[in-house]
Parts: sequence; C-alpha cells; structure tokens
Amino acid sequence: AFSEQEGVITYGALRLFDLRPMQPEIDLYRVRLDSATAVQSMVKCIEIKNALRAVDSERQYLVFIADNALLIDVADGGGVSIRINEIAVEMSTTFFNRAVSFVPCFKYSDSEDVILFASRNIHYLVDSGGQFATDYYGMKHELIECIKSEEVFIDLNDEHVFKSLKLSELLTESKTVLYFPDYLLQVPSRQELVNLLDLAIHVRNLSLFILVFLYLRRCSVQLDFIAKENDVVKIAGPWKEAILYTLNKAANEHYDSLFQPNFFDLNRHERLPLRDFIEVLCQNFCRYQRQTDDGQYQIVPTEKQKAFLARILCAEECFHFSEVGSGKTKVILPLLCQAFLSSNEAVHEQLARGGQCKHVLVVLVPEHLLHDARSQVFRYCLNLNFRDEYRVYDDIFALLHQDVQLGGQPAGSKFSLGGGGKFPRGPRMKQIFVTSFNQFKKALTNDAICAKVWPHREHILVVADEVDDFLDRDKLVFNICSNKPNAFDKSTLALYYEVSRAAY
Repeated sequence: AFSEQEGVITYGALRLFDLRPMQPEIDLYRVRLDSATAVQSMVKCIEIKNALRAVDSERQYLVFIADNALLIDVADGGGVSIRINEIAVEMSTTFFNRAVSFVPCFKYSDSEDVILFASRNIHYLVDSGGQFATDYYGMKHELIECIKSEEVFIDLNDEHVFKSLKLSELLTESKTVLYFPDYLLQVPSRQELVNLLDLAIHVRNLSLFILVFLYLRRCSVQLDFIAKENDVVKIAGPWKEAILYTLNKAANEHYDSLFQPNFFDLNRHERLPLRDFIEVLCQNFCRYQRQTDDGQYQIVPTEKQKAFLARILCAEECFHFSEVGSGKTKVILPLLCQAFLSSNEAVHEQLARGGQCKHVLVVLVPEHLLHDARSQVFRYCLNLNFRDEYRVYDDIFALLHQDVQLGGQPAGSKFSLGGGGKFPRGPRMKQIFVTSFNQFKKALTNDAICAKVWPHREHILVVADEVDDFLDRDKLVFNICSNKPNAFDKSTLALYYEVSRAAY
C-alpha cells in the first residue's frame, strides 16, 4: 500500500516520490524484459511503459498492471528479477499445448503455472520479417478495430439499449492464470476475453486468437466483423480464414484437431447413469484447478458435495438447505451448469421436473454474490462440447435483443456468430442467464421480455441461491404482483403466496 514517510511517498518499502521539493518531479520509464527460457517465438522481447523508478535507486522499478504490482530489480550484469505481488516470477515463452503455444508470459519461479497480462501498456516487439510481415498476415489495419460487438447499456431514462461498439473501445487490462499441467483457458468475465483477443493479435498468435474467439462467441449477444469497407480490404489472409472458421462459415479439419482437445466432450456421456455422470463432471472439475506441491489438485469435490448435487437434481422438493461453506457457488453451481449444458438423458429427465425438457437456465443470486457466480459459470462453462451452439449471458436484459431468441437458434445478421442464421437442425440451443434478484424483477416487469419468455415458460428452469431473499414478502415475488398492472387471476396470485409461505 502507499504511505508517506518523511515527505516521501512509498509503496511498501520502495521509495517512489520525493515531495519535499517545491515542484516534485515524476518520471515514467520503459522497462524491457527478455525471455528467460531458450524457447523463441515471433515476439523477441516486451517493453512495459509507465514504470516508476525508486527515488534512491536506479535499479528498482515498479509497474501497476491489472491491479497487480510488478517489482523489477536490475542486476549488475543486466539480468532482472521480477516479483508480482511479492511472488517471484520470470519472463518466459512457453509451449502449453497445440492451441495455446509460444505466448510471452510470466512463469512462477516455484511452479509451472503461468500468468498472461493483457494491457496496452505492454508493447510486444514482433519479428516483422518472413511470414510475420504485416502484409503477409493481412494486418494493414488494426484487427481489433474491425470486430464489433452489441453491448447493452442503461440510458438516462433507465432504459436498456444496445449499441454496436468496436472491441478496441472495450479494452481494459486483465490478468489470466493458466494452471499446469492442463493449461486450460479459464476466464471469469467476458471482458477478459476481449483483452486476450487483443493480446493474441499483438503477438501474432493465430491459434490463441481462434481459441479466445470460440469462447467469446458463446457469451456474446452478437459479433460482427468488417472485412471490407469503401472498397478497402480490412481483413485478409489467415486472420480472415480464422474468423470464418470460428463463425462456422468455413471448415478446417486441421483447426478441429488443434482445438477440440481444449474442450470437454460431455455429449459422449449421453446415456451414462446419473451418479456415474456426476463422477465424470467432478473428474473434469479437478483439471481446472491449481496443483499443490504434492501433485494433488487444490479443489476436489467431496462426497458430500456430490450427494448434494445429486439431491438437487433428483429430489421432488424444490428447496434445499445447505451448510455455510458447503461450496455452493464455487463447486456445486458450476457442476450444475455443466450438467445442464450436457446432453445426458438422466440429467435432463430430472431437470424437466415432470414437465417439458428445459433448454433455458436462469441462475438467480443476491446482488452481493452476483460477481462471484458469474465468474464461476464463465470459468467452467465456456469450454464444453466443441462446436456445440450454446450461450452464457451475464445480463438477463440480453433478452431484449432481437438475436437472443428462446426455443431455437439466434436470428443472425450477415456476419453473426454461428453461421449467419443458417443452423443445423437438432435440439434447441441451450442458454444460461446469470443475474440478480433485482435485475430479474425488472426483467419480469418488462413487457418485451415477458412477451418473449411467456411462450417458452415450460422450458425454463430457475435456480435461486439464498432463496429466502427471492421469496421475501418485501422483495421479488410480491413486488412483481403489486407493482405491475397484471392479468394474473386470483388462483395464480394465490400460488405466489403459497410458495412464499412454504419457503418459510
């Protein structure tokens, strides 16, 4: 943390600014880092801008990236030691797998886990010769500025509106950790995928670009790309081929062989008994985790958690009470969402609850748990069933967009994801919405959303955490009944009251 001692601003033990002069000087520096490994890629080195240098030393620099502090110490021979949040790391170019390979990263000194930083303050010095030449790769224009996304905003009238923005307008900074030995790409938010896409473009890593784009399409309302504008070609070469492949507009067996191993194929367990299928989900769950020093996974679902998940799926009653610290959000919620996204017959027979098959899952949590719930669903639910069409939305008001349709495939524009509206016949596309009680309440009082949801209500499953908040007399259910002029008959209103009383 920052503090002031004797007129000098310090960060921890590092003295940064001398405030005693009448006009204190603040200088920012560039720091160059070379890979500590013998592996080489098209990125020769990286430069980090806006580094702060210690007042009393020319060998110590401090950089802030994505809420992390990088402390860089320069040795006499020009070598550097790097610490991220006091943890020793080294600059590395590593081969993780065939899809994510030779990406400049920071590797922990005491393990094989790595960190990917995405920031516009990091400049990658890329070999511009041979196949990495700008013209060869069709990079005359900044690719991130040629991809657009439909984003939802709240205007001054408190109405939700959609606006098409370039991905370059959405860039921030982020930190992504990949765990040894599987190096599965896990992201807690859609924003992190946008940042990683920009990173892949800057380091000219086509395979990372495709993998991130495959993730991004599954959590986006609509993505468009500008291939040509005013007779000027914007995207060409391998980058255009990669985008067409990602959007299901072109087949490529070589790409299939590269990326399929990065996705868990749950569909091959379609006829597996429920208990056995839960075991498969738990085995896959472990591969997302960091390994401890003795080679064990840090988080392993317990028998009690497996039994609780089975009870949620199979029990006739709707309400289930669990102990504090039982891992509902970090373990059971992602496993439940993975089960929903699978095609396992036993799972969907139970999720139907004696009614129609469910193809829409709404996850409701209190406002203070929303960020954590979204993070867990994104981490575990974007790399399932390679090339399957499903969506994970972090905003229930995505339902207001014309391309977000329940009971089928999304209506596509010319360059929309998933083949421009020409989808193969088959089961209805599954969709997950993660939202809060308050947002759900607003959505259910929106006439456009109600009109879209009503015909498919029998195919929607709602899972509510902290259900007492959901059914409180002063909160969601009773506010919906009393705040909105509705056509509920007396018997329907009586059911709301009965459910609320039953919860208590």
